[in-house]
Amino acid sequence: MKKIALEEHVLVPGVEEIVPEHQTHPEFKHTMKALLDITGDRIRAMDEGEIDMSVLSATAPGLQGLSEAGAKNVRNVAHRWNDYLAEAVAHHSDRLKVFAALPMCDPELAAEELSRTVKDLGFVGALLNGYDNSGNAPPKYYDAPQYADFWRTAAALDVPVYVRATTYSGYPELRGSAWGFHVETAEHMLRLMMSGLFEKLPTLRIIIGHLGELLPFWAWRVDHRIQREGWDNWADEHGRPRKLTVTEYLRRNFFATTSGMFDTDSLKHAVSVMGHDRVLYAVDYPYESTTEASQWFEALDLETQAKEAIAYGNAQRVLGLDKLRSARP
Repeated sequence: MKKIALEEHVLVPGVEEIVPEHQTHPEFKHTMKALLDITGDRIRAMDEGEIDMSVLSATAPGLQGLSEAGAKNVRNVAHRWNDYLAEAVAHHSDRLKVFAALPMCDPELAAEELSRTVKDLGFVGALLNGYDNSGNAPPKYYDAPQYADFWRTAAALDVPVYVRATTYSGYPELRGSAWGFHVETAEHMLRLMMSGLFEKLPTLRIIIGHLGELLPFWAWRVDHRIQREGWDNWADEHGRPRKLTVTEYLRRNFFATTSGMFDTDSLKHAVSVMGHDRVLYAVDYPYESTTEASQWFEALDLETQAKEAIAYGNAQRVLGLDKLRSARP
């Protein structure tokens, strides 16, 4: 079955010099060669995993984790990264698309770069690596008022924004993709929901990975406790009324991908909460295997309509892609 994969990671050459985490986290060292490859082994891995199209994005922490030197030159760094990726995929446009890397330390610049990459470079959206603490600044979360124009720009361009987390402090084995990435992303998305952002921009679309970063599994509990403790009334009184519950936001404004979560029971639960029209295929390459992902997905006992929607149909709709014809040999 043809597939479109949405959370597929790359690195721009030389990035390790201005992103300190790439020098310290073993996950990056072990996959550096594959992250730098764009059109060689990556294409072969896509064929092995029956992936017709991959949407590439700068791996975490991306522009959200720049060193002080990188942060001082963030406009040029952002342009260089995105221009490099645009050129790299130019001769493989039938197989590779790109999510923009955005300098979220500067909301105005981030909005400008999103517009530039979508309008001039043909990118299909953007990917944010969680909160921004580039230059070792205090973390910036995107529910803050200064990001209102950025979100308006994303909604006006009618492109999705994919959000995944950056770092996690504490026990090193829990720091990254085993736990920290997911709880941080879930918390960040809850902040966006509670801020009233989606009342102002009801058509804004957010994509999150790993079958919803725990949110489909906790949505009932969050909604239940907020209602039981009277927090909706408190939010109304403090100027940020919400019309929907967390579960309803997930069903209206959010999409979840299968990236790195090849677990059937978890997928079925995410579908039961969000609907099969809200789940998108992804691998998490090169951190995960395209073949393992495909074998798991092909063996799923799902209705054909739901399976095709998750594999490629939803991505075509969300990313505004033309009808996909199989590009694999």
